[in-house]
Amino acid sequence: MGGMLAARYALMFPDAVEQLVMVDPLGLEDWRQKGVPYQTIDAAYAAERKTSAASIKAYQLKFYYNGQWKPDYDRWVEMQAGLYAGPGAERVAWNQAQTSDMVFTQPVVHEFDRLRVPTVLMAGTKDRTAPGANRAAPALAETLGRYDRLGPEVAGRIKGARLVMFEGLGHSPQVEAPDRFHEALLRELAAR
Repeated sequence: MGGMLAARYALMFPDAVEQLVMVDPLGLEDWRQKGVPYQTIDAAYAAERKTSAASIKAYQLKFYYNGQWKPDYDRWVEMQAGLYAGPGAERVAWNQAQTSDMVFTQPVVHEFDRLRVPTVLMAGTKDRTAPGANRAAPALAETLGRYDRLGPEVAGRIKGARLVMFEGLGHSPQVEAPDRFHEALLRELAAR
């Protein structure tokens, strides 16, 4: 969601942004427009209250890492699961429900053509992240979160954008292949 937030900031405050780099950002497609059913914040909160380390791992395994799990990823699951299990668990679940609503109802994809800052879009070809895909009909869910297609499509809508695709990587290329990711990131930052 950081890329979506960064895009919003660059749209609202272009004079405060020197360069925008987005890594597998949410908001490259409008899930509601594609037919994913809306989920109320109360229903999202109830679902968030059921979040566990097992459900976090299952989600990441499916959408982030293309079914390929490495023990190195466990720390990221444990960190997130700790938020849901700690003393502020209710607040974490409520805030996540609100955030999910914002991601779903306020996609940034329709505004990318308004970006006026130098932009780099980085995406893994195996990323399949699509909030709400679990609520979509199976045939629709299969078409969502296709960053191998969304990356080039969206980069083409941003004037002067540079696109870096990470072949074989998912939603977190910085976790899956940190050396490869950092090399590409530093190259793109220096190219500006």
